[in-house]
Amino acid sequence: MEPKKTPNSHVREQKQDCVLQTDGERFLPWMEDSIINYEHLHRYGFAKEFVKGKKVLDLACGEGYGSDMLAERAEEVIGVDISEAAIKHACYKYVRGNLKFVKSSAINISIKGEKIFDVIVCFEALEHIEEQDKVMKEVKRIIKDNGLFIVSTPNKYVYSDLSNCKNPWHKKELYLDEFKSVLKSSFNNVIIYGQKVFPASNIFSIFEGVNNTQELAIEKNKSEFSFVPLDKKEARYFIAVASDDPMEAMVGNSYLVDNSETPFRQIIEAELEAVRNKLEAIHSSHGWKLLKCYYKFRDKIFPPNTRIRAYTKRLWKIVK
Repeated sequence: MEPKKTPNSHVREQKQDCVLQTDGERFLPWMEDSIINYEHLHRYGFAKEFVKGKKVLDLACGEGYGSDMLAERAEEVIGVDISEAAIKHACYKYVRGNLKFVKSSAINISIKGEKIFDVIVCFEALEHIEEQDKVMKEVKRIIKDNGLFIVSTPNKYVYSDLSNCKNPWHKKELYLDEFKSVLKSSFNNVIIYGQKVFPASNIFSIFEGVNNTQELAIEKNKSEFSFVPLDKKEARYFIAVASDDPMEAMVGNSYLVDNSETPFRQIIEAELEAVRNKLEAIHSSHGWKLLKCYYKFRDKIFPPNTRIRAYTKRLWKIVK
């Protein structure tokens, strides 16, 4: 006999069906890793500066958090992803009058027509696709002649070569010259930024009226820190803004600051957890159990705060 359903049980079932699970590669905003949160949220915060009053396509939108961010400022946002589970989740979680989600691949975007979008955003998807020329062809089909294409991808040299690590989800990573070539084959003008999470000290204006910025870089050698040229900074990811129109008023350096100081707290918590684990291992060891038996026996034969205990301690010192 099936259990009786309450009036709201279908809503709970729908919610359960829409909870998106990690697949080992897709970013989800509730992940505890602060670094990956910085990387993904910063990209959309950067893109948000370009979408005010615009019609926007978020290509490979994933969970949908970025499309929702863009919709706070854009006239209209359509999030597109190849994952049916991701689209189902996004439709359930992010509800706005100017936001919708569509299931589609990036090499054959299921949006009819041409010259539709003012801005197309595509973050951390290009490297998952072997046929990148088809992606660019589709982007050119639906972007307006004066539109902006904002796209990011890992720097193969830093992400894979230096780390000696291969991401099994990535089909075609790009070096800087390759990334630039892919974009220049479709757009007249390309500006490329670098992105990497660095430990940093932030000196910021408490009062309004100070707008100029200063950027400094340091590096530690064997014994001490010293200042180094800014060109020694290596990007882990590339972010490009491309257009057929000249681009004059672009964003300069963009900084994201974590007011909760999450990495520092996570390091401290990890160290405390390691200490707790070591103590737990000691307390569960046979040696510790034997030592506890010895102390219990000693206190029974030579009770604390007695003369016999004091005489025994003195005798033990003499023997030592």
